[in-house]
Amino acid sequence: MKRFITIISALLALSSCIENDIPYPIVELEVLDIEVEGAVGEPTIDRINRTVSFTLAENVDIQNVNIIRFECSENTTLSREMVGSFDMRYPQRVTLSLYQDYEWVITASQTIERKFSVAGQIGETIWDLDRHKATVYRRSDFGLDTVTVTSLRFGPKPEYDYPDASALRNFDNANHMQTAIVTAFGRRDIWRLIVEPKEVQIEFNRVVAGANVVWLKAIGLDGAQTGVRYRKSGSEEWLEAEQSWFTSQGGTIELALRHLEQQTEYEIIGYAISDGAEQCSNVVTVTTTDAAPLPNAGFEEWSFSDGVYYPYMNEQSAWWGTGNPASKIAGINLTSPDTEHLAPGKSGTCAQLWSQKASVMGIGKFAAGNYFTGSFDRIVGTHGLVAFGRMFTHRPTALKGWVKYNRGVIDCYPSGTNAKIPGIGEPDKGSIYIALGDWDYNVYGGNPESPVLIDTRDESTFFNSSNAGIIAYGEVIYNESVDWQEFTIELKYRDFERTPTHIIIVASGSSYGDYFVGSTGSIMWLDDFELLYDYQ
Repeated sequence: MKRFITIISALLALSSCIENDIPYPIVELEVLDIEVEGAVGEPTIDRINRTVSFTLAENVDIQNVNIIRFECSENTTLSREMVGSFDMRYPQRVTLSLYQDYEWVITASQTIERKFSVAGQIGETIWDLDRHKATVYRRSDFGLDTVTVTSLRFGPKPEYDYPDASALRNFDNANHMQTAIVTAFGRRDIWRLIVEPKEVQIEFNRVVAGANVVWLKAIGLDGAQTGVRYRKSGSEEWLEAEQSWFTSQGGTIELALRHLEQQTEYEIIGYAISDGAEQCSNVVTVTTTDAAPLPNAGFEEWSFSDGVYYPYMNEQSAWWGTGNPASKIAGINLTSPDTEHLAPGKSGTCAQLWSQKASVMGIGKFAAGNYFTGSFDRIVGTHGLVAFGRMFTHRPTALKGWVKYNRGVIDCYPSGTNAKIPGIGEPDKGSIYIALGDWDYNVYGGNPESPVLIDTRDESTFFNSSNAGIIAYGEVIYNESVDWQEFTIELKYRDFERTPTHIIIVASGSSYGDYFVGSTGSIMWLDDFELLYDYQ
């Protein structure tokens, strides 16, 4: 018996010295999909930052949002139940666990269309959502005792209940205010509606200069005849801006002065005519910029090294990039110079973008022919990472160029691909897009020169027209084959308060190439790109 106890003690002592040093495997856990009642559009799942965001329709109670389905990686354990009702005014945090823990954050946004406008209004309505306050300016000579409210909306009926506009007329009190009780989803809010008298009938609140264009925004008298005059500084003659350049809504006037000379100082004045009397704004002075060209826009500069075509003569002059460094492994070039298929009247070379399936040792991946501002970053396994963008601070109006496109039928479609992407046998499509933005490489994973990193392993990095860094954007989609034709893609500016820091231009023979989906029969040719700095 004593010998048995000694053996057991020895074994116990030995076991206390054994360390469990076998490492657990690293398994990245992800939210794969989410279904939300009343959501608009598709959710955005950011696998790098581990966030999920979605947009709610305006008739949904954001304090009582029903998440119907919350799908995660296999074998995931959640720190809390994520199916049910949630107050989405606040971010919802959940930890996904298997061998390691990963915290994800789920957020919702909601835009509710609200309206408050009055007859004789000057400029836009100013909304203070936190304080439940809306303010409008009105001609001071109109008085405040009988104000006609021309529009009033706090949300969709019947979910939202609020007074009729006709019930709000007298703003002739110390605060120039009426209150409106708004009831929604069983909750009651009090809104303060303020009408302030204003002497000025037109004034500029935005003056942004381009090379041949100045973008203007002014507040003016709703219903008045408004206009803008301009001249070179020192000139005696005022020129009248054409009415076709204007867009007006509720007393807000926007226009782009066109056909201006570069690097020239101009004087601009606005006017409003009401009841036969003309009132003018102060004169503003602005100087136009120069125009920056696109490097190697004619696609004439190429180099060839170690079996790879590069769209530049040397690395110091590199401005455009392609996926060729990745397809080099398979001994093919997706993008190459072409001297045979030239646009009418053109000479030299154009760029040929040929979508192909690159196979190495029996392992094949589809790759779209592409051409972009930026650089090829690196290869990770069988995936290529590219960095989009080049430094650029100008404000062009459009991208012009020549394109030819042979559209093929999709013959490459990996298993597990998003079902919303066209499948085998369906037509491919090509695309060209241009974007100006102020992307921070610390946020988008790239580098100071090319800030937006596209990682084909992570769909959340794929570039799209809703990217938050975009200041101006334009695109053209080719849903059919076209012979050589000239195109012009106008840039639509979304924000004039921000200044561009970079430009992204991307052309692809297969728009779903990020997903390794497309046709090996799709070929695009490009020639003579040009940035425009004026409108017609």
